[in-house]
Amino acid sequence: MTSAAAPARQQRRTDRTRARLLDAAQEVFAERGYDAASLAEITQRADLGTGTLYLHFRDKRSIYEAMVRRLGLAVRERWISERSAPSSPRGDVNAEVRLLCKVIVESWSDANPRLMRLVLLDGPPLETWFVEDVGRVIAPVLAEHVADAPLLAHLVIGALLAAERFRLTQGPSVSDQHLMDTVAQFCAEGIAAEPKAPAPKRAKRHLRPAPRTERKR
Repeated sequence: MTSAAAPARQQRRTDRTRARLLDAAQEVFAERGYDAASLAEITQRADLGTGTLYLHFRDKRSIYEAMVRRLGLAVRERWISERSAPSSPRGDVNAEVRLLCKVIVESWSDANPRLMRLVLLDGPPLETWFVEDVGRVIAPVLAEHVADAPLLAHLVIGALLAAERFRLTQGPSVSDQHLMDTVAQFCAEGIAAEPKAPAPKRAKRHLRPAPRTERKR
């Protein structure tokens, strides 16, 4: 084994161990809730020692945060993948927002309902950095259409989170389609009311001065 291959192999082993711990944590948090879940139960579910867990995570809060961040990254990767498809409606801000709503709502629907309730309602509040993580990817897309893209990206994600919380607490009969349509329409109308992104400046053409002609004496 070359000296370059050893660190790469060790990193893959570390990543696999971390993934096992996060998978176990996701199961335990979904079943028990945040307060009742214990690190001992997580390590037992992962078939690893407690010392191994502490090599990767400081405490229960840190493994919970890493689990939620992983969920957010999965949504982000799914959106990037669907947006890069040949049939993706790129260039249309309304269609871009609708696609984002579709990906997020479908990702939540595919997840364990008890886990999503924990993340969105019952668990420690993590919305600030969750919005920043996802908004950081969306903002450059919106920047092609509107002037204040970072703020609008945060508002779009915030609207989706608020709509999903409403469904969890007050409107369980709200369908995915209705949720997507309502949030997408709400966000699209707000974006349409915003100042447009400034047109790219054209490079100035520097005209060469006409050659001077000498006067005949």
